[in-house]
Amino acid sequence: MPRPQLPVRVRAAAAAALAAALCLGGGALWLRHVIHANSVAGSVATARSQARAIASTYETPAARMNADGGALAVDCDAAGCPYDKWYEFPYFGMEISFAVVDNHGKVLLTQNQLSGLNFPAVPPRFDEDFFGRLDVHLPAARSGPPGQLDGRQVTLVTYNVSPSGATVYVLVSPLDAEAAVAPVDDWLRRGLPAAVLFVAAVAWWAAGRALRPVEGMRAELARITAADLSGRVPQPRTGDEIARLAVTMNETLDRIADGAERQRRFVADAAHELRSPLAGLRTTAEVTATHGGVVDPEVLRTGTERLQRLIDDLLLLARLERTAPARGEPVDVAAVAEELVGERRYRVPPDERFVLVAAGPAEVIGREEELGRMLRNLLDNASRYARDRITVTVAQAEPGVVRVEVRDDGPGIPEADREQVFERFARVDQARDRRHGGAGLGLAIARDIAVRHGGSLYAAGTTSGASLVAELPQAPRT
Repeated sequence: MPRPQLPVRVRAAAAAALAAALCLGGGALWLRHVIHANSVAGSVATARSQARAIASTYETPAARMNADGGALAVDCDAAGCPYDKWYEFPYFGMEISFAVVDNHGKVLLTQNQLSGLNFPAVPPRFDEDFFGRLDVHLPAARSGPPGQLDGRQVTLVTYNVSPSGATVYVLVSPLDAEAAVAPVDDWLRRGLPAAVLFVAAVAWWAAGRALRPVEGMRAELARITAADLSGRVPQPRTGDEIARLAVTMNETLDRIADGAERQRRFVADAAHELRSPLAGLRTTAEVTATHGGVVDPEVLRTGTERLQRLIDDLLLLARLERTAPARGEPVDVAAVAEELVGERRYRVPPDERFVLVAAGPAEVIGREEELGRMLRNLLDNASRYARDRITVTVAQAEPGVVRVEVRDDGPGIPEADREQVFERFARVDQARDRRHGGAGLGLAIARDIAVRHGGSLYAAGTTSGASLVAELPQAPRT
């Protein structure tokens, strides 16, 4: 069995939440990366500047006299300098962590987080600017409160001091970068879930608002029954897919209502038409049974033939309505018309009123059986009302169209009734003798067949007589 799907509102909310999480989360992570990278680059640049300043101080003779304590005292009288001055390493006593190591790995000066750290005897390789880089693991402080970087992997910027060969190590603290990205991290932990939930709630609400017309249509459709097909769904004025759906549903309901009404009329008319021959046969049987005698075979034959034709027509109409048009094959309509006209000339008595006019083959795509039934119905209709002449013309009216015209010299069809004659059980002259006319299904069947083959059937205007014209698509030439 197919797996049940989530409701539309749930799917819309989930999709919106996922999109918000991807967009907002991805944007926040990209921003965090940029801020962190810029902050680290700034910290490295600052550490380089500090290392260069420390190295420049250490290169002076006064600095090398007493580097162990950081204070570089010089007796200017003994040294011959013009005035007294105290020299100190830059950043000594501040929160900056640095160390000065000679070329044998001996620590000359150190402070803060780098105190107690073992430095390599061989300093890291340096670039053209005499800077290098070293990643170390900071040990815990030997005394005092623990530091923020105890036990963490950190980066040291190194600078080579010339010409003494000593190396300055300056700690690049990751705390500045972490502080810079802290607001973004807080947003990712707290703001992103709240934003995703907010977007999901808005999508849930918006989907509900968008689907409200659909719920109205569903409720209206639930009220429509087979007994009352007059209801129609409300049509939103938005002009979107839902509005077009409402228009399509109303058009479908119109077709269903029209089909149901046609079916009711068809059933009523069929019952009425079937009752007439059955009533005649029953009356004949009752009179014979009551008064004795022999039933007239001609009466039975006429009644049963009429009943058989009516039943055959009803079955054909039902089959045409429930089956899709067949693709068919090329059929020469001129040859079919010639065969039907010739068949009538060999009847007993022969019908010499038919004249066929055909310049040559006229092929259409379809089923020969149905096309033959369409032509037979047109000829039968003309034979009922023609006096002396019935002309059947098959020609190419225009490129790609085969035109079949059946014209008689009978009383004709009034202009107001030219569409009515194609309705089922329709009779222009309601007062005529039923034995003269048919059941009123022949032209309806003929039009249905023409439409199924992509064509049309109509009554053309004439000055005398009647003209029924069928236009069908011509078969493509190979």
